[in-house]
Amino acid sequence: MFMLILIWLLIGMLVGLLATAGKLRPESWSRFGWLYMAGIGMGTAFCGGLLGTLLVGRYFATAMALWIAVMGVVLVPQVIKLRRNQKMV
Repeated sequence: MFMLILIWLLIGMLVGLLATAGKLRPESWSRFGWLYMAGIGMGTAFCGGLLGTLLVGRYFATAMALWIAVMGVVLVPQVIKLRRNQKMV
């Protein structure tokens, strides 16, 4: 199980860094935005892997971790940006 967790964290980090390369991070995260995106990817991949283990078993948990990490990296920065804009108005 420890090896699976490391794989999920690595997948999440790669997804986050690919999202950074694709300019999916908000502009307000200028200096450490790449680190935030990698962290979001790692966190969502870890949660997705655990959820996948509980729902579909060990063999398909890595694929579920990948897809949840992709969705998390795309949606979480947009939700944070939207919430930040609502508080300023």
